[in-house]
Amino acid sequence: MVALAVLVLLPTVFLASFPIVYFDEVRYEVFENPLVGDENLRMIISVLLFSFKLSISAVIIDLVLGIPLAFLLARGRFPGKTLLETLVTLPLVIPTSGFGFASLLTWTTVSGIGGWLGLGRGILETSATIPGTGIPILMLIVHVSLTLPYVVRTLQAKLVELNPVYEDASRTLGATSLTTFRKILLPQILPAVFSGSVLAFARSLGETGATMVVSGVRITAAIAVVRWEFEFKLGAAAFLGLILVLITWLIILPVELLLTGKQGIIKPPPLIYKTGLEKVFLKLESKLSKRGLRNLLYVVCIFAVAILVVIPVIVVGESVVAYWYADPYTGKREGGVVYQLLGPPNYLPAILRATAISFTSAFVSTYISVFLSIPLAYIIERYRFGRVLRAILKIPLVVPSSALGLSTLLMWGPKFMGLITPGIWLIILTHIVFSVPVIVETIIAVYEGSDIKLYEDAARTLGANPYYTAEKISLPVLKEGIITGAILSFTHSLGETGATMIVMGSDIPISALVVNMVESLAIPAALFTSTYLIFISMALIFVFRLATRRK
Repeated sequence: MVALAVLVLLPTVFLASFPIVYFDEVRYEVFENPLVGDENLRMIISVLLFSFKLSISAVIIDLVLGIPLAFLLARGRFPGKTLLETLVTLPLVIPTSGFGFASLLTWTTVSGIGGWLGLGRGILETSATIPGTGIPILMLIVHVSLTLPYVVRTLQAKLVELNPVYEDASRTLGATSLTTFRKILLPQILPAVFSGSVLAFARSLGETGATMVVSGVRITAAIAVVRWEFEFKLGAAAFLGLILVLITWLIILPVELLLTGKQGIIKPPPLIYKTGLEKVFLKLESKLSKRGLRNLLYVVCIFAVAILVVIPVIVVGESVVAYWYADPYTGKREGGVVYQLLGPPNYLPAILRATAISFTSAFVSTYISVFLSIPLAYIIERYRFGRVLRAILKIPLVVPSSALGLSTLLMWGPKFMGLITPGIWLIILTHIVFSVPVIVETIIAVYEGSDIKLYEDAARTLGANPYYTAEKISLPVLKEGIITGAILSFTHSLGETGATMIVMGSDIPISALVVNMVESLAIPAALFTSTYLIFISMALIFVFRLATRRK
């Protein structure tokens, strides 16, 4: 519990103390700057409103696409189901900076969809916005791609555990599939809908790596935290980071404590029951429940996944081939991948060093997190305060990563403890904060889905001591959850960008290196590195599949 408090919980909330302890610095930078007045405060309000607008829009699209996809993956039996599930999961583990660059190429350059259609240009401008909202289309596409898995996987897990007997009874009594969904299934999955939506919203609010690549002139609150930290405006960065942390706490805790009770059923208010609208809904549901329309909806959702995830991967790989020896449009060798990796720019050593830093920090943070997570899972399952502790542990997963990185930097750095300077050890400490919750959740999922307590009680009854019981009974049963959590933690650590950029110092990991390459216009090197990251992620997903395959 002490290790949990020091390594996980305290870095999450430490940011709240900075505006109090260093109030004069915050007041100077945010409220009463002698040069710009309260310009930074107005910017904070502006980026927060924009971030909320972007995140809410992304969640709405996530629900439209995610609910049919979750139902298809949970109840459907069709060739390619495993592939579709893998594609939906891919954005969870792919480094966001690499994915952002792949999306940028896909939508805004002749190398992407525009070139495939023979347009001679990209189909979107980076500055193109949705009319009436001011939301950049490209930024919204990227946020939907990165947050859709949270909705799909949360709903899929809930649908798998539901007994379909009530749905079968509803259809037997003549209800259409959509009416059955609205009246029978929706009340049962509504907590999962809320939970997935909140996770997607918080993930969008804190997304940094991909957003920095595609943002153009518009910036979100998470990017503002990173930029102000680089400009040494710690007061403004800490104040905005605190607001983001508080928003996340206010969103996550009520959902975890109120919406995920034991029964797990929420009845929507009967707004249309026994009214004329009910008949309208029944007629509309009858028409839309036809098999052809339902299959068309599934096809549209699968096509959306292909557009959002598959095509960017293909485009970036195709572009590496095109740029391998020279720029395909000018013919100059200086614009080729080989020249930038092995020529005077000499990016290859930087890529190899960044890879070593990424893998080392990911391995060490995961290794430490595993040993923290196993006893924590027991504490959560066996003590009354476990439910509250579990809810608190989910906060680091969805706190904006840039705010989390800044909080860790302030805590361990010169502003407070003064123990660690930015570098690989601070990266490791930062990654532990979000790695422990990932591993704890996967262990608990296996714990609650098994009869482990029955076996442990039997072993203790037969005279086994607690250590022997843990070694011979508990750990073998929980092994699947531990391995799965470790792989998810490792991939998350490899792909983390926002928090890492704040605490990395001169030890630049591979995900941050992509952002630096794009900003310095080393496009061929960024192409190669993005493709390299995507292939690493796909290999890790394959390992994840092997590790979680049930025997």
